[in-house]
Amino acid sequence: EKDMEEKKEEYDDTPENCAERIRKMAKGNVPTALVQLMNGASDQTQEQILLAMSRMANEPSVRGTMIQQGVLSALIKIDREEKSPSDQKKKIIRIGRHCLSKLLVTTNPSLLTAAQRLGSIKPLVNLVRDIHAKDLQHFEALMALTNLGASGDDAKNKIITEKGIPSFNFAMFSEHEMVKRAATEAMCNLVPHEKMLLHLREVDTLRLWLALSTDFDDNYECARAAAGGLAMSTQDPAILDVLIELPNFKERMDQLLQSGRPEIMHRVLVILLNLAESGSKYREALEEHGLKAFCEIYIQSYNDGDKAKELGFGEADRNIFNVTIDLAKQIVRECEK
Repeated sequence: EKDMEEKKEEYDDTPENCAERIRKMAKGNVPTALVQLMNGASDQTQEQILLAMSRMANEPSVRGTMIQQGVLSALIKIDREEKSPSDQKKKIIRIGRHCLSKLLVTTNPSLLTAAQRLGSIKPLVNLVRDIHAKDLQHFEALMALTNLGASGDDAKNKIITEKGIPSFNFAMFSEHEMVKRAATEAMCNLVPHEKMLLHLREVDTLRLWLALSTDFDDNYECARAAAGGLAMSTQDPAILDVLIELPNFKERMDQLLQSGRPEIMHRVLVILLNLAESGSKYREALEEHGLKAFCEIYIQSYNDGDKAKELGFGEADRNIFNVTIDLAKQIVRECEK
């Protein structure tokens, strides 16, 4: 029995051992060999090759090597070539798109060629739209698109051309919190593109974003992203017009201001500052809904710093908290002009 236990321990695998094997495979040019094997391979063989690539891509340290050895370009090619895929091919394409997602979640887009960067967007958006894909596949595709979208206007334009906005909007209704958060972050990345601003001018869209912003107790990161998206987009007067006419505008603003979360408060105060700086009509809305009064009381309560010390914030939150006081002062000054 002792010998059997020793042998069992010897053959037990660990994540560290697996990662080490993947690194050795990448160093030994296995990704290059897999790319070459794909040429003319049967559907069954192609599926196993893509599964091998996808499992290798689980190890972040080899993703750059895999891209250098042609994996990314091969995955884009597979997706582009299939016009009317069979059910088997759809499964293969889904695995390939997921592998593409893994490669691009952490890869710096500036290190990719324009063809790689822009060519990856369509298959990733299609994976977000795929109702048969798993939550993990949706999540990683959205994360990859967020990464690509941050690389420049060309990537944003391509995402929007490939119907990224309705795809992300659909994902924002996911029951999985991480998918919902990733979709919201991907949408935020498209601000201030004109098509994104047009989307946010819709009443139902703005209601959704406000609802997500106030969900900070259950899904804080998603709420922070939604509030950030609103803070960036409310420099557009057309969005402000819709915002102040919402029946629950005051209620939502009060919820955000009373959240006790410095990052959330920072974002909502930026929204209020955008209102205050956009003209008398918006300043009147701040007065009417008691939002200027809130800022005045907020300044009086925490300006000297003594009460702020009692709140127990960490250093990062304290710094943000101080910024919120400065924002409140700016709002009051703007309202009194």
